[in-house]
Amino acid sequence: MKNILKSVSAFALGLFAANAMALDTSKILLCASLEVHECVDGEACRTVQPEDVDAPTFIWIDFEEKELRSGAGSRTSQIDHIEEVEDRIVLQGVEDGHEDARDGTGWTISIGTQTGRMVGTAAVEQAAIVIFGACTET
Repeated sequence: MKNILKSVSAFALGLFAANAMALDTSKILLCASLEVHECVDGEACRTVQPEDVDAPTFIWIDFEEKELRSGAGSRTSQIDHIEEVEDRIVLQGVEDGHEDARDGTGWTISIGTQTGRMVGTAAVEQAAIVIFGACTET
């Protein structure tokens, strides 16, 4: 019984210690979308699946290349701005969209360096996508 308690205690301490360490931005981060909301001007926000709004389920963040990747690397986005604010890393970028559509997007991702918790937003004309998720080092 004592060995089981020691094992459980060591596991719990390991989880706590891992959660307390800062993310290493010299490594690529993998972020998962856990909750996605679509907000349209004049309507209430609604919870959706990532694919309903063409949002990725997984995002890889490469700080060295200043690039976001989704899927099998088929979609990329350049990170225009990176800044550390308190215990968060804030990334920002702009996408021009398609030539024949008014679909340009400004986006921001904020990641807690101690927790790995992520909030991402993408704003288009009179609509926004809000993504809550979590990131870890790969």
